[in-house]
Amino acid sequence: MTASVNVTDLPLSAALGLKDAPANADHVLEMPVGDLTQNHVGSVHAAAQFALAEAASASALQRAFPELANRVVAVVRGVSLKYRRPATTRLRAFAWPDEATRARLVGDLAQRVNARAVVHVELKDDTGQLTFAGDFVWFVSRQSESV
Repeated sequence: MTASVNVTDLPLSAALGLKDAPANADHVLEMPVGDLTQNHVGSVHAAAQFALAEAASASALQRAFPELANRVVAVVRGVSLKYRRPATTRLRAFAWPDEATRARLVGDLAQRVNARAVVHVELKDDTGQLTFAGDFVWFVSRQSESV
């Protein structure tokens, strides 16, 4: 979770058209439908939805724990997910750390070098229909003092 890295600035995110949600929105990111994101049947490709969800989980961690910016490195360790229905419109990504992560992440990192964080993600289309639900498990590690 390096604050200087905005997930929408990454090349893959830019290619997919990921955008930060408007200020004060309930969701964190958005992705338009386009040629790059569509599959062979005209719905949003599963890989594009996964990329949006992973980016949203990273963004949610950054927003929930600004005090860890530039102090930790986080990488996805595991994911459980379900594609709920085909998406054919712009997608909005809703993401939030689970209660255990909110309660313990900062304290765990004060006592140990590594910690686990779980972020719930839901993707919804323009009609509000749920198209994807998943839990992203992050491996979070303190950076060395020399960094």
